[in-house]
Amino acid sequence: MRNIPRRWIPAIIAIVLIAIICVVAGLGYIRERYTPSTERADLNELFQITAEDEAAVIVDDLLTEEKAKIHEGEVYLSYSYVSSSLNKKVYIDERERLLLYALPDRVVQAAEGTALSDVTDLENTEGKTAPVWYEQDGTCYVSVTFVSHFTDQSFQFFEAPGRLYIDDSEGTRRQAQILEDTQVRRLGGIKSEIVTDVTAGAQVEILDSMDEWSQVRTENGFIGYVRNDTLSGETVTEYTSDFVEPEYTSLTKDYDICLVWHQVFSSDDNNDLSSLLEEARGVNTIAPTWFSLSDNEGNFTSLADTSYVETAHERGLEVWGLIDNFNKDVSTYEVLSRTSTRTALVENLTQAALDCGLDGINVDFESLTADVGPHFVQFIRELSVACRQNGLVLSVDNYVPTSGTSFYDRAEQAAVADYVIVMGYDEHWSTSDAGSTASLPFVQSGIENTLLEVPQNKLINAMPFYTRVWEFDASVQVPAGEDPLAAQYVKSSTAVGMDRARSLLEDGGAQLNWNSETGQYYGEYEQDGSLYRIWLEDATSLQAKLDLTASYDLGGIAFWKLGLESSDVWPEIEAYMNR
Repeated sequence: MRNIPRRWIPAIIAIVLIAIICVVAGLGYIRERYTPSTERADLNELFQITAEDEAAVIVDDLLTEEKAKIHEGEVYLSYSYVSSSLNKKVYIDERERLLLYALPDRVVQAAEGTALSDVTDLENTEGKTAPVWYEQDGTCYVSVTFVSHFTDQSFQFFEAPGRLYIDDSEGTRRQAQILEDTQVRRLGGIKSEIVTDVTAGAQVEILDSMDEWSQVRTENGFIGYVRNDTLSGETVTEYTSDFVEPEYTSLTKDYDICLVWHQVFSSDDNNDLSSLLEEARGVNTIAPTWFSLSDNEGNFTSLADTSYVETAHERGLEVWGLIDNFNKDVSTYEVLSRTSTRTALVENLTQAALDCGLDGINVDFESLTADVGPHFVQFIRELSVACRQNGLVLSVDNYVPTSGTSFYDRAEQAAVADYVIVMGYDEHWSTSDAGSTASLPFVQSGIENTLLEVPQNKLINAMPFYTRVWEFDASVQVPAGEDPLAAQYVKSSTAVGMDRARSLLEDGGAQLNWNSETGQYYGEYEQDGSLYRIWLEDATSLQAKLDLTASYDLGGIAFWKLGLESSDVWPEIEAYMNR
């Protein structure tokens, strides 16, 4: 320093200090950038757990908004989640406090408070005193042990924090071994929070791979990222399920069904069977409308007649007795939402069918609302058990599918019933706009949309033997731009048979014009100040529908109703059945 001018010393000291500061800062930067973070993730926050009795639900390795519950040492899922996402056959009667599960030959029941160990159908539940299900704050929860027994899914639960993994029981999985002790991080990068530690030799499942990091799932149920250079010996394993699906056996025939409904208003109408069938050809099944709900306790009126069944059998016909819910004094919701009334209905209806020698039961419950849907489907499940036990064919009538009737759950019907019938008519009805009863596009849509849920061999396409006569005031001038067929301009709408409709058109001097779009003749005429419009159902329109139906190779055809047909339809029906 003695050779350095005194005046330079402050500057040198400043330079040295600056250099020291730069080195320290550089070392800090290097440490900050290249030294792995030791900060650990808040696992409750990571899995979005906000209460001690909650557990995360991870489905196919994705965290869901659903939360499981820990109750009396058992894991539970909400009933709404179970029935909508895992197993729709799980059903809770909240009014009579019962959980039910319809197997092919019986219905498993568990009253509120029933211990898992007391359900004979469950395995490995000895000593499990936790309930099969319970209710808390208005929400019902179902034991995962119960659900897993009847569901083809893999369920794994881990503690601290609670995590329930639900995975497909079959599929391909990539696995690898951890080469050295390391950390699983929340995101790919050494600065990301640590989720858990893994030791050398541990097995992990690889969910996704990137350039330097891979997303993995550990054996103790954590998902995060590890460096690729810590993974070795990747293998691909094909997993198969050992779950045995109960077989809901079916009485679906090895021949096409040709069904006609016979509307019976009184016991005297049963005597008309022979005369109504005199010209019929190709028919092998008849469904008399014998049973109708009569009160909210599951009782019904009956017009069943053993001699009617004997007559039909002599003609080679099966008889499927129809039950409807058309009594306006009866609440279908009240009947079907209680297990006691459903059970009474199933038992008494089955016995009535057996007493008169029926071959099957046809359910025609119409105008249901969405709140009735789950209970209606449960009724079909329970009725299917009784029918299966007693050799009775079970068929269910359905509207052409729309978004407003999805709760009929045709897929579940098809899983347990023998036939699902799509009623390909009432495209326009008594209080709607005027139009065709069953145009070809309407019928086609009904078939195709039902086939999205129902197998071909279980689907029966029903067609009309009737048409509607639409009456308008001939003097009314419809304003420009408005639909002259709108309901507000319709004076009346009357359903008539094929012969009657043609007679009205002929008497009115109507000119018939073939409409290739609807697949029908259309005619109109004026009489006594009224304008009448008819989209005619006849042998020609029926043939078009039969040709359409044949292209789908369905389980059968049906017609509403016997007695409204013209005689010339029978050769067409017979030809269809002999095709």
